[in-house]
Amino acid sequence: MLLQQLSLGGPVMVPLLALSVAVVTIAVDRFRFWRQLGTAGSPRWQRVESELSQGQTPPLQSSDGPVGRLLARLREAGGESDRQLELQLSLQKERASMARGERVLEAAAALGPLLGLLGTVTGLMRTFSGLGQQRDTAASATLAAAGIAEVLVATAMGILVAVLAIVVLRINAAYRQSQLALMERVALAHELNLHRQVQSHG
Repeated sequence: MLLQQLSLGGPVMVPLLALSVAVVTIAVDRFRFWRQLGTAGSPRWQRVESELSQGQTPPLQSSDGPVGRLLARLREAGGESDRQLELQLSLQKERASMARGERVLEAAAALGPLLGLLGTVTGLMRTFSGLGQQRDTAASATLAAAGIAEVLVATAMGILVAVLAIVVLRINAAYRQSQLALMERVALAHELNLHRQVQSHG
């Protein structure tokens, strides 16, 4: 039944289905990614920030996500300028990992409605062309109904793909920005702890 309904959309349904599969695949990948990493407001990262603000060293390793990798690089850096460079480099690397799939989502959000519109135009063209060749009123009405169904299915599918892509894109962008902001806060807290240690020994 579902395949029959989708077949009413015409040839344009093929790229629309391909886009929908890509969007769903990216959505599942991003869900697993952020579920494993945890959001910036999770108790795990709040505890790390709290320990840093109290002058403690969180027991994080490079395997503990972006924040752990950042702290590992900062500890190995030689001076303040090196730590600044390590921070910028880490932000660039982690941003690329967190933004994986966003280009495809942007393309799906833009192409979905356009492909739906294309399906609308081709459906109307096919309908009007068939109506011009029919002399039987009943046959014309049947052909017109099929053409309208094709128009509606393609348009709805294009809008659905675009909406899903935009939702996934916005959610991933929000998580990415909050995680990068967390990394910057952790780096600043780490730098502040080093200054305090220098002043206490001085």
